[in-house]
Amino acid sequence: MNGFLIYSIEDDHEISDLIRLALEKSGFEVRCFDDGEDFLKKFEIKKPNLILLDLMLPGIQGNEILKEVRKDTKNDKIPIIILSAKSLLEDRIIGLNNGADDYVIKPFNIKELISRINVHYRKFLKDQFIIKDREYTLDYKNEVFYKYDEKINLTSNEYKIIKYLLLKQGNIVSRDELYNEIWGTNNKNNSRSVDMHIKSIRSKIGDENKNFIKSIYGGGYIIEK
Repeated sequence: MNGFLIYSIEDDHEISDLIRLALEKSGFEVRCFDDGEDFLKKFEIKKPNLILLDLMLPGIQGNEILKEVRKDTKNDKIPIIILSAKSLLEDRIIGLNNGADDYVIKPFNIKELISRINVHYRKFLKDQFIIKDREYTLDYKNEVFYKYDEKINLTSNEYKIIKYLLLKQGNIVSRDELYNEIWGTNNKNNSRSVDMHIKSIRSKIGDENKNFIKSIYGGGYIIEK
């Protein structure tokens, strides 16, 4: 499960060690913190894929950490699971309203916790194959391209072109680079072949105004971020 990093904020070292050992055994990468200050410093440097958060901590409390993380919309996709001995309905409601995705009451079953984490891990894996930009979605696991919820019927080469442009999003891709990537050869008709495919793609996805796939004079094409 390389590539899925979990941050655990828990001041009880026995619980923290249990979480770390169980998750590492399940194949996850885990970084443990026993207070909110250290967590927030590390969080600014590197974002995890999931956070396990105790509410009652020394110094800054769990709900304050939750608010701090959620105040930046860039962090919205990071799942946060609260692990807390606070079992009142009011506590659970506050935690969820502050931005938690799940609430697990201590003492908890470690196997159940791993199952809940696996729910988010499966979603993470699915999202790795999805690129979304404005009204367009590329599912490159299933090799499908959508505008809103409508599947666009692209040829194999048209699909490869739009996938490559999306993977290189924000960078100008020359006609020669596109041609070599798709066809793997060079010939004098590189530019014409690429331009014809781009024109067909634009027609099929409703991009005749060239707002999505932009032409760069003398340079090639770009899908801007």
